[in-house]
Amino acid sequence: MEFQQRVINQEYRLTDLEDELVAYIAKNKASVSKMKIIELASLFFTVPNTITRLCHKLGYSGYSELKNELKRESEQPSDNSFKQKELLVKNFELIDFEREKLVVQLFKAAKRINFFAIGQTAYAAKIVVDNFYAIDDKAFFYTYANELRHKIQHATEEVFFFISLSGEKEQILELAKLAHEHQHKVVSLTGLSSNSLARLADISLFCYSPEVIRNHYNITDKTPLLVIMNSLFETYIDS
Repeated sequence: MEFQQRVINQEYRLTDLEDELVAYIAKNKASVSKMKIIELASLFFTVPNTITRLCHKLGYSGYSELKNELKRESEQPSDNSFKQKELLVKNFELIDFEREKLVVQLFKAAKRINFFAIGQTAYAAKIVVDNFYAIDDKAFFYTYANELRHKIQHATEEVFFFISLSGEKEQILELAKLAHEHQHKVVSLTGLSSNSLARLADISLFCYSPEVIRNHYNITDKTPLLVIMNSLFETYIDS
C-alpha cells in the first residue's frame, strides 16, 4: 500500500503532530528516505519514538521499512493495474478491526441499521446486508432515496450506513448530510480516497478498487467492497 493510502486509512487515529509529520513526509519522500530517524525527529522537536509509533500506526514494521517504501515510491510512478490476487491482498490490509468494533457498537445500540447504495454498487452491497438481516432483523437495505429520506426525517436512535466507491455521489451526499442534520450516526464505506462522504461520516471504512471503464461502461471490481463488508459482518457476529 502506498504511503498516502496508508495515511487516508489511518487518518482518524493520527495526532496533530503526526498530521504534520505525514504532510512533511508526503512532500519530501526522496529526502526522508535518506534521513536517519533522529534527523526527522529533530525537525519537529520530538523524539525518535514518536516516528516509530507513527510507522506502526501506518502499518510499517518500523522506520526502515518506511524509508524503503518511500524510496520505491519516489523512484517509480505508482502502478494502479493490479491483478485479482494483489487487489484482494491490498483490501485485506485495509481491514481495521478497531474501527469495525466502533461500528458494531453503533449497530448494537441502534434500534435499526439502515444501509443505502445505488447503481451497480447496490447489487454487491445487498449480498452482505442480507446476511446482516438473517441474524438481526433490524438491518434494512434501501435503494430508493425518497424512502430513505422519509426514514431519516422520522427515525430516532438509528444508524445510517452509506456505500459509494467514489464517495462523491450527489444523491448519497445529500442524504448523509440530512442524516447528520437529524443527529443520526452516519457510517460510510467508500473507495480509498479523501472523499466527501468519508469526511461527512462519523466512522469511515475504506476498500480499494480503482475505477475501470471499458467501452464507456463502468466495470470496476466490486469484490473489494464485499471483502470489507464481510469482515464487518464477521465482527458483528463475534460480538
